[in-house]
Formats: sequence, structure tokens, C-alpha cells
Amino acid sequence: MTGRRTGVAMSPPRSTVSPAMRTTRRRWLVALAVALLVQLVTVYSPGAPHGPEVSGLDKVVHLVIFAAPALAGLAAGVPARWLLTLLAIHAPVSELVQWAALPHRDGDVRDAAADLAGVLVGWLVFRGWRRSRRW
Repeated sequence: MTGRRTGVAMSPPRSTVSPAMRTTRRRWLVALAVALLVQLVTVYSPGAPHGPEVSGLDKVVHLVIFAAPALAGLAAGVPARWLLTLLAIHAPVSELVQWAALPHRDGDVRDAAADLAGVLVGWLVFRGWRRSRRW
């Protein structure tokens, strides 16, 4: 391969991503896919998931199911602007869908707030982790 102007031989561009980094990224993408699947099943199942009656546990679940995809997506290299914006939009939309379309579910503003808090927590955990690892 030669340069157009100089006629000097050019080497093909080298990948700056090591095989280990590609493997790590793939693992985070799998984690993102699993986290999104769990989120969608939890949020859109026709009946609310049943579990122990612990005060506030529902809000913790909401926080975690939004923090996990935020963290996994950021760690996989998904652009923060897109990922966090989509998750932040999904939070209130999912509650509206529950209220309007799922007969045994109710939309709840506090659930949407917990979802948004989860997005924030996922982002903050990623930032702290990245700083501590000098990523």
C-alpha cells in the first residue's frame, strides 16, 4: 500500500485494542444484554414479581435493575450520552406503560424516581471504578 501523495509504502492500520480488551468488552456487552433482559422482564411482566414483604425492597429492585445496565453499558464502552439518556427516558415510560397497558400493574412516580436514581448510581459507580483503576 502506498500513500497517495508521497508514494511511500504505508503499513495497514494497527488495532490499538488488545485481544484481552476485546474479551473484556464482550463480557461487559453480555452483562449489558443480561441486565437489560432482567430489567425488561421485571418491568413488563403482567404481574408484579412476588417476594418477601420488606418495606422499600421494591425501590431497591428498581434502583438495581437500572443501575446494572448503566454500569455494564458504560464498562462495555457504550457512549454515556446515549446509554444514560435512553435509560433515563425508559424510567418514566416504563411506569406509564405499567399504568396504562398492564392490568395487574400500577405505574408509580416513586418507582420512576428509583429507576432514575439507579441510572445515576450506575454512572457514579462506573466513574469511581474508572478513576480507581486509572482506566
